[in-house]
Amino acid sequence: MIAAAATSRSRIERRMRQRRMAKVIVAIALAVIWVPVAIIMLAAGMADRRG
Repeated sequence: MIAAAATSRSRIERRMRQRRMAKVIVAIALAVIWVPVAIIMLAAGMADRRG
């Protein structure tokens, strides 16, 4: 009984850790995609203002 509770707890912890890692990976992926887009948009906006 105690061992079963311990294994289920470790399984839940592992699942939560994987979910947290997935969120971090998604956040990094979004940053990698959006940072260059934002830079390009800013550069295009600056060019428009100068023109």
